[in-house]
Amino acid sequence: MKRSVVLILISYSVLGLAGIPVRAQETDSEKETVVVEPGNNLRAALEKGVRLKAVGQPITAKLIEPVYAGEALAIPAGSTIKGHVSSISKAPMRKRTRRLLNGDFTPPKTARVTFDQLVLSDGTSVPIHSDSAAGLGRVANSQYLPKSQRPGTRQKLKGAMAPLREPNKLQRLGEAVVTSLPYHPEFIDQGTVFDAALLEPVSVLAPVQPDAASLQAIDYLHLHLSTPINSSTSTAGTQIEAVVSQPYFRADHQLIYPAGTKITGTVQRASSAGWMKKNGSIVFSFRSVQMPDGTTRDIHSTVGGIQAERSEGLNVGKEGEIKATTSTLARILAPVSLVGPSRGVADMTTQKTAWSRSGEGRKGFGLLGAGAAQASAGTAIGFGYFGAAKRLCDAFITKGSNVELPVNTPIVLRLDSDATSAALATR
Repeated sequence: MKRSVVLILISYSVLGLAGIPVRAQETDSEKETVVVEPGNNLRAALEKGVRLKAVGQPITAKLIEPVYAGEALAIPAGSTIKGHVSSISKAPMRKRTRRLLNGDFTPPKTARVTFDQLVLSDGTSVPIHSDSAAGLGRVANSQYLPKSQRPGTRQKLKGAMAPLREPNKLQRLGEAVVTSLPYHPEFIDQGTVFDAALLEPVSVLAPVQPDAASLQAIDYLHLHLSTPINSSTSTAGTQIEAVVSQPYFRADHQLIYPAGTKITGTVQRASSAGWMKKNGSIVFSFRSVQMPDGTTRDIHSTVGGIQAERSEGLNVGKEGEIKATTSTLARILAPVSLVGPSRGVADMTTQKTAWSRSGEGRKGFGLLGAGAAQASAGTAIGFGYFGAAKRLCDAFITKGSNVELPVNTPIVLRLDSDATSAALATR
């Protein structure tokens, strides 16, 4: 009896061990090799800020957008890419003016990063060859929404406070303290975005079946710009190109535009920025699609949204017009900044404490101003007026901002239903 029980246990153990490679083979058979062609870009962001030291410094980032090959999800979002700082350059003097006026004498530096390794979620490491890329600041999605769907004040405040809830709070606080010094090391901030364009094909294992999420019908066609657009240099009639970055499916899961499809269009009108805080704007549209089989079809669409640096403050209108905006809060705070020094002129006792003097001095010339303001109440008042003048100029007098959309800028298009039906009918 005992012998038969032992034999049964051994049999089950052998069968269990034999089943392991079988399941592994079945898992591998569900995947196939997918080739990501050159020209596709890997949009990744730093999860943690790093101090910029020297060329060759290692850099690690995570993809914030998936990469598709046709209709297959080749590289999922969240994958890690590793590389190094390939070059460091100093900004020209004209770009250092704002820092100097704020009491910061550190020459700003621009780091270009080259990524050479892709690490997938399962730990697989794939070598890649990509072009060097300069970092962008934190990006934000600007999308046109009907009035009924626009976020309320509470949602806007929640979105504005989102960076404060991100991880690595102590590190970011330390970086903020260090960078407030007149001379300080440079940092590549947390959230900095890099667009690394592939220069050679990359082969990865991907599921045979398309990703379930990508099969769902979506309201927008996702693109990446292949041509840079600028409201100050682009004129009406300028030809522009873009590439579909995510496959576009109809409601019945029928593929209409696979990733990699080329789309061409033109700039319809552009307005350059001017003085007195006149901001630039631009309108462009895409009208032609070049399918993978070489055929060309017409398309009717409107720009529905873009992803750009948050500092640009871009806004997308109903007709697809993209405008640069000036912060409403900045316009409100600019006149308010006159209150402090004006109170000091009316009553010098309000500027007697070291804390009040340092506050006015800091507004005018950073930490150096805070220190110099300790000399007298009059000095503090002078720095306070200087800081208020800077804010007023920035909010109402200086030249406005242009709309600048570099290569690889993500764009979403609203497609006309008639255009989609026509594309299917011509197949």
